[in-house]
Amino acid sequence: MAVDQAVVVPLPERRRRVPFNPIQRVAVAMTPLGLLFLIPFFYVPLFALLVRSVRPGAGQHWWSPYSQMVTQGDLLPILSQSFTIASIAFVSMLVIGYPLAYIITFRMKASWHMPMLLLLIISGSVSDIIRIFAWYTLLGYNGILNEALLKIGVISQPMTAILFSRLAVILVLAAGWLPYIVIPIYAAMRTISRSQLEAARDLYSGRLAVLRHIIGPLSAPGVLGAFIVVFVPLLSEFATPQLVGGPNTLMVGNLVSDQLLEVGNWTAAAAGATLLLVIAVILIIAAQRVSRRVSGT
Repeated sequence: MAVDQAVVVPLPERRRRVPFNPIQRVAVAMTPLGLLFLIPFFYVPLFALLVRSVRPGAGQHWWSPYSQMVTQGDLLPILSQSFTIASIAFVSMLVIGYPLAYIITFRMKASWHMPMLLLLIISGSVSDIIRIFAWYTLLGYNGILNEALLKIGVISQPMTAILFSRLAVILVLAAGWLPYIVIPIYAAMRTISRSQLEAARDLYSGRLAVLRHIIGPLSAPGVLGAFIVVFVPLLSEFATPQLVGGPNTLMVGNLVSDQLLEVGNWTAAAAGATLLLVIAVILIIAAQRVSRRVSGT
């Protein structure tokens, strides 16, 4: 007579809750205070901006300021130019910043990491006006570059095509925002285990293979974080395009500032700022979805 054997199915083990460390407990305790600070100083002005953008003149619909910005103004060509300048500047910074983050993470001693990061932070904290006038002394008509080229005989008269051009805007933006590209990528690369790199080398993987299959995918969240931190503010730049690029290299931030400061049309300025906010939210959501696909979470 056969005896039935009971089949024991192991129950899934309940995931134990990991207790917070002291720093995390302080962060959780400070969250309500942070929200209380954000409500009056961020969300209330943001709500006032949205309300102002849908309060047109008499006889107009609530969407009239937005339709006028799109159809009658120069929003679409300026928006296209803003994306072009921001994209070229971001790619240029990424070409420089990614290798720099790699060198700091994997080619320098750990004792040198903090000094290098401090140097980057100091260079990124310089005022935009100071940085712009420093570039004046370098690229200006009587600047260092023209004087050097005149002395060695490369040119016969000072060049005027460098400053007040799209190239100058891209150079100044890239120099100013480069630290904010390096730091997120460095933070992502710091999470890569050295044992993974050693295992890849033990399997005779070359440097390019390690970079492509290990460092690249694992540092992708840092690149996407740099995109959110850098690309979105680049679209709203107004001081650099106006002072370095001139009237032919205006960006969306210049359009909003002109409507507010020169024309005095607060409703149009609020509509332009709201459109910038919508674009920023769309870019952030898209970057987060790409990050989830890349990281597999």
